[in-house]
Amino acid sequence: MNVVISIEGVLKRPESDAVIPAGQLLYHGLAETHVVHLVDEDETFNRSKLLAQNWLKRNGFTKHIRLIKPNVSERYGLRGGIQSLRPDLHVDMVVVSDPTVASDLLAAGYTTVLFTHPRYTRPQWKPDYRGEPRAWDDLVAEIETQDQHYAQDARRTAGPL
Repeated sequence: MNVVISIEGVLKRPESDAVIPAGQLLYHGLAETHVVHLVDEDETFNRSKLLAQNWLKRNGFTKHIRLIKPNVSERYGLRGGIQSLRPDLHVDMVVVSDPTVASDLLAAGYTTVLFTHPRYTRPQWKPDYRGEPRAWDDLVAEIETQDQHYAQDARRTAGPL
């Protein structure tokens, strides 16, 4: 199987150079038995393929066959990157962290895995915690809200918890 994984939000946290442990586990698990291709969006490493390759190597991501850097519009960048692969190469699965991109890929006929992970390890730590479960329809809004809260959470820079 040919698997395409987006670096941003699956392997690497969007706001830093930190590795996402669950994404790292997914990468290595898939790379054991499948052919993995990575996609690096333009803004992830300031459009530098060398920076991307160094980060991947430094963090143990060395089992993929190629690094794709799409040069098309933001919304369709990943789909354009996949389509830029060899015409005879069938992509079996794409792993992304952006629900909009997942929707676009699904509409284009790609099997898509939406990778989501919480910003806060415990729901009680979230500034807007209400103690009630959320519906599936709220998934996209929840991801965006967690990203925003995490970026603005003063406790992150106030010292150790």
